[in-house]
Amino acid sequence: MDQIAAVFGVAPKTIVEWQEQGFPVAVRGRPGVPSEYDTDKCIGWFTERELQKIRTESPNDRLARVKADSIEMDNAERRGLLIPATLIEPKMRAAATQAREAWIEAPPRLSRLCLGKSADQIEALLQTEFEEFLRRIASWKTIDDEDEDGDD
Repeated sequence: MDQIAAVFGVAPKTIVEWQEQGFPVAVRGRPGVPSEYDTDKCIGWFTERELQKIRTESPNDRLARVKADSIEMDNAERRGLLIPATLIEPKMRAAATQAREAWIEAPPRLSRLCLGKSADQIEALLQTEFEEFLRRIASWKTIDDEDEDGDD
């Protein structure tokens, strides 16, 4: 029973409760001998059970669920776990623009730096350039963010 409980991420007690609701048992156990389960059939039973819950949701149940979801999202936003897309989109656009500008100016500069260098030296130069670009992206701040922090 512990193994099938682990498959579903529940306590063995939950499996016992589910058995009372029709959870399939391949071989019923007895004292000292655990029951055996067909995982595929158990997953099928569980999936059908969950789908049935959704199919039989009343309008009041749906309304209660939607209200609860809304309250959950409001709470997450207050805790700073959710940020409205309207606040993120301009910053993402600015980041993409800055990244694009950095890459647009890179080829001419890098081609000048590569003159007279061996393939290994060029590879090292490009590797350094890519790592620096990724470092800058990882620690990226908009000009607005820097102004708020007092950094210019």
